[in-house]
Amino acid sequence: MINRRQLIVCTTSALVGGLGSPQQSLAQERAQQRPSQSLAALEARARQLGISTPIGDAMGKRSALEQDAYSELLPRLVDLIRRSDEAGGSASDIAEAAAELLGRIQRAERSRALDLLRKAPAYETVREEYRQLFDQCQILDRYKSKVDQHVDTLKAYKSRYENVGTKLSIPWYFIGVIHALEAGFNFRTHLHNGDSLKARTVQVPKGRPLVWNPPTDWESSAEDALRLEKFQDQTDWSLERTLYRWELYNGFGYRSKKDASGKPVYTPYLWSFSNQYSKGKYVRDGAWDANYVSQQCGACAMLKRLIERDEVKPL
Repeated sequence: MINRRQLIVCTTSALVGGLGSPQQSLAQERAQQRPSQSLAALEARARQLGISTPIGDAMGKRSALEQDAYSELLPRLVDLIRRSDEAGGSASDIAEAAAELLGRIQRAERSRALDLLRKAPAYETVREEYRQLFDQCQILDRYKSKVDQHVDTLKAYKSRYENVGTKLSIPWYFIGVIHALEAGFNFRTHLHNGDSLKARTVQVPKGRPLVWNPPTDWESSAEDALRLEKFQDQTDWSLERTLYRWELYNGFGYRSKKDASGKPVYTPYLWSFSNQYSKGKYVRDGAWDANYVSQQCGACAMLKRLIERDEVKPL
């Protein structure tokens, strides 16, 4: 059975009066394609322009379901956008189309853990939990290559995160991890929630930035997102505070959830791709699915690997 969140769009041709359907527009054809098919076509165009597509080329023979998985599409799209932007010229159209596709799959996978009846816990009541879970956290073997792809991308965009973070006294990796989870590393979208930079945000938080002339640069919108949460000019960036702020950014709704055995479901926003998470996710803002497995790389898996690779000092 195909999961609705894997964005596989199945269509059939309509017959009108026995004469067959009229010729479809390019937009209609793209809408009917699976994301992996659209991406493969973009990668083929890139290769025609002399742009290599190593991650896509390494896919091999995988099932349609695997190819359309968010965790498989994300690194391919991020790499294609970066290489196309660097190539410039006619490749800019490829980068724009890839960014639009990335935004589409990101919006389907991203969600906020909204629980309007649940307030944020006091930091002191969860501080020790963060340290204990992180110390015991292990990246699952089947996700190690995906985590490394995320860390490679964080490194590639480090200077952009630093441009914002230095001004606000926020560590670059804190911003980068939010960018990965909220926007799939897409610099054509708002850091707030992955909405297009062509207009103010439409998802929660809606209508941001308040003072803004679209479209504008990613950095100014990112600054607004971080100021909205009052993350600027903080002095405590310990491990515990960092994890608390990441969870605050997505919402504390997971703290009301239990699995079938009664054990707590730790938020995949932090713990996905690690031994601290198995399943259960808000599949839309405020909509809970106990059996859905997050395909996003959790913040702690990224941080753990950044520390292991000496990109970030132990916190």
